[in-house]
Order: sequence, then C-alpha cells, then structure tokens
Amino acid sequence: MLKVFGANLSGMPFIHSTARIQIPWNITMKHRACLGEHVNAYSLGKIEVLEGATVAQEAYLCTGTHDFNKPNLQLITKPITIGKNAFVGARAMILPGVCIGDRAIVGAMSVVSKDIPDHQIVAGNPAKIIGDRSL
Repeated sequence: MLKVFGANLSGMPFIHSTARIQIPWNITMKHRACLGEHVNAYSLGKIEVLEGATVAQEAYLCTGTHDFNKPNLQLITKPITIGKNAFVGARAMILPGVCIGDRAIVGAMSVVSKDIPDHQIVAGNPAKIIGDRSL
C-alpha cells in the first residue's frame, strides 16, 4: 500500500488531475479504481473505492452532513464505499453512509441516500432500482 498525501493507494488507481479531495488521508483506492474529471470527494469521513470501480466526471461523494435537530448543527460523518467494478455516473451524488455494491451502476445525476445491493442498476432522485446486472 502506497501513501500519497496520506491517501492509501494500492495497485494502479487513477485520479484525474482535476478531481478534488478534501482530506486525502480519508481516501482509500484499490487497483484500477478511478476518480474521473472534476469528481469531488468530500472526505470528512472515510471513502473507499474498491478494485475496478469508476466514479465518473463531476460526481460528488459526500461523507459529511449535520444534525439538523440540534441547535449547534453538530457535524456528522459517515463513510462511503464504492464496490468492486461498480460505476457511478456523471454528476451523481452519493450521500453519507452509503455503500454501492459490487458491479452496481448508479445512473447519471442520481442522488443515492441508501445502500445499493450488488449487481443493481439505480437511477433518479431519489435513486431507485431500475435493473439488475446479475449473470
């Protein structure tokens, strides 16, 4: 495992030069994982992008929110995991605490607030299952 600016990188991941990573030591990327052009990894909490997963251009991975029931709006962070060989489409938003399953696909401009099971295809706001990639 190689550490670059504190990020945990293994194998040969790809991070586009225009991708934004707020806190690199909260990022783990595995072999052939990809953060595309203008991806925003708002890594207040842990973000893990597993082997062969792609996060397409301008997608937003957001690990932070606030407790709106508290007067001080306490910061809450929850991890995000993008599963093996999963694909997150352009301008999709992945919210705190979400796990995208292995080989799952998130459609462009979708908003994902709940875990997506392995092999599922989701799209929309909020994201809903529209297909299955099981073989």
